[in-house]
Parts: sequence; C-alpha cells; structure tokens
Amino acid sequence: MKPTIEQLHDSLNFELIDSFHIDEMNKFLMRELGMKQPDTTPTKPKLNAKSLLFFAVFAAIGGVVGWSIGKTIPKSDGGLGNVALQFGLAFVSFFVVLLPIHETIHGLVFKVLGAKKVGFGWSKKSLIVYAYSQKFVMTLRENAWVAAMPFLVLTTALVILWVIFPQWQLFWGTSLFFHTAACMGDFVLIQYYFKNRNHTMYTYDDIEGDYYSYFFRKKQPSDG
Repeated sequence: MKPTIEQLHDSLNFELIDSFHIDEMNKFLMRELGMKQPDTTPTKPKLNAKSLLFFAVFAAIGGVVGWSIGKTIPKSDGGLGNVALQFGLAFVSFFVVLLPIHETIHGLVFKVLGAKKVGFGWSKKSLIVYAYSQKFVMTLRENAWVAAMPFLVLTTALVILWVIFPQWQLFWGTSLFFHTAACMGDFVLIQYYFKNRNHTMYTYDDIEGDYYSYFFRKKQPSDG
C-alpha cells in the first residue's frame, strides 16, 4: 500500500529528494539532462558527455526522419502535394490537435491509476503545458508510465497513418518529429525513474495549492 501525503512528510520514514515549482520545472529537467545552469549567472548552461549523448540520439532520430521524408517526397502524388502547406498544417495541428491529445492521455493514465482529481495547466515562464493529478501519490514507476504513454500511443498512431496515407508523408513525418521533441520532459521523467529504480520512491503534485511537485524516498534502516 502506498503511503499518504502525511506519511511522506514524516522525516522518520521518508526524505524529500526533489521538489520544484511548476514554473521552475525546466531547471529540474535541465539538471537531469546534465546541463548546469547557475541561478545567479546569465551564462549559458554547460553540457556534459551524458547530455551530449542524449541530444545526439535525438539528433540521429531527427536525421533519420528527415532523410526518410526527403527520400519519399518525390515518390508521392496527390493529397497534400505542396510541401509548405504540409509543413504548415503539421505545425498548426501540433498545437491544436497533438498537444491536447497528448495531455489528455496523461490525464487518462492518471485516472486509470486511481487519481480522483486530474487537471491541466500551462506555465508561461517554463513554456510548457502539463497535466497533473492533485495530491495523488504515485510510485516513480507509475509516474514513468504516465510520462511514456502519450509518446507510445501517438507515435504508433502517426506511423500507422503514415503507412495508410503515404501521400501525406511530410505532414506525418513533421508531426512525428514535433511530437517527439515535445516529449523531452516525459523522457527525462522516465530516465529519472530508471536512475532511482533501486530505491523506493514516491511522487505527488500539489499544483492547486503551492504549485509544487514532490519526490520522496523511503529511508533504509542504514540511513539512521
């Protein structure tokens, strides 16, 4: 059985590992990516080898997608033949269609896991939209599933549509690229789970109260 919020704040059994204001979520993500960004200096964040590898993987994915799109464009006929139009529609549909569906999937997974109250919001400072489960305690593994499902569902759907309607290949390919890039925060949360998988950890959101997300670790007997 998962602990209650009150139990998580009991310092005898749990310790607070991470917490961040929703407007400061980018700092948490950048830290987990290995990007050092001092709060008191305007210098650009520094990348370590781990974060460079992380970005290199996504650059490679983007390159493969771009190469595939470029290779298939001359073979397409009919449909949205205008490249600029396909790209423009993909850009607009990302904000109007994909993002709402993405966040809805997050919300549905919260509900499946048992959350009583799910909400949605956006942060102007962090330039993100988000779904949250108000004061619903989850394990890090559950949180990783919440993070992963939009990517799994929408990537599968876009690839299937790409196969069924190949004449729209630039539209599907661009949409796939935009959505994959937008999943960066979700990928970081999945990485965070794997990094801490040897610990018993829980998380919950209090977005309607103090606008914070919290991550707790269960103390081991050796912790004292």
